[in-house]
Order: sequence, then structure tokens, then C-alpha cells
Amino acid sequence: MNKTLISAAITFILFLNGCSKTPNNITETLPTAVTNLLTGTFTSNAHSTSGTVKVVVDASGKKFLVFENFKTDNGPDLFVRLSPNTSGSPFQELGTLKAINGNFSYELDASKNFSTNNRVLIWCKPFSVLYGHAILQ
Repeated sequence: MNKTLISAAITFILFLNGCSKTPNNITETLPTAVTNLLTGTFTSNAHSTSGTVKVVVDASGKKFLVFENFKTDNGPDLFVRLSPNTSGSPFQELGTLKAINGNFSYELDASKNFSTNNRVLIWCKPFSVLYGHAILQ
């Protein structure tokens, strides 16, 4: 092996080690007594992704983005984004993906615009890769 190839391999490994992996499984207590506002089914893009996602409002008026029976491949620095398209820009970020498998939710604030940003993206930041998406309807 030449020095350039070895150097590139070491740099790549160090880059990946600096990224966080998403936990494998999670089972949160989901919001109860909710009204469904929007629902979507995940479609695979660069990686196998499945499950459903819902925007719900609970009895107190709080909104949540609820993931049910969700599953995707693991990767470095996976994030949940809301966007009007699947290109990754523009977007509103909800935070890191809580798990690659399970049921979980994100509490939503009033700044989230679902009429414009009606796509839920599972986005890998380091490589700008769309793992999967759902269209909220």
C-alpha cells in the first residue's frame, strides 16, 4: 500500500469515530389520548427505512411527532428533519434520531410548519445522505 492510501484510510476511520452512532432500540411511552393531525409511511432512500410517523396533539394541546414500528439502518450522526422536499434543504431540524428501531416521539414547538415542511427526513449529516423519508398527509 502506498502512503497516500494509508493516510486516507486513517483519516476516514478517525472521521467515522468522531461521529456518533444511533442507539439500536428504544421503546418510549408514547403520548396518549391524542388526536391524529397528519400521518405518513416511511419510504427507503439510500438505506432500508420503514414504519409510520404521525403528528398528534394531546389533551393538553401539546403536539408530538410520533414514530411507530420504526426501523432503519444505523449510521453516523442521523438526524430527524422536516422539509418541503427530499433534497435536504431547506429544513427544520428536530434533533438526533433517538433510535434505529422502535417507538418514540419528539415534542414539537409552534415554530414547526407542517403545511410547508410536510416531509420527515432521516438524514445522515456527515455524508449528506437521505436514509428514508415519509410524507405527512
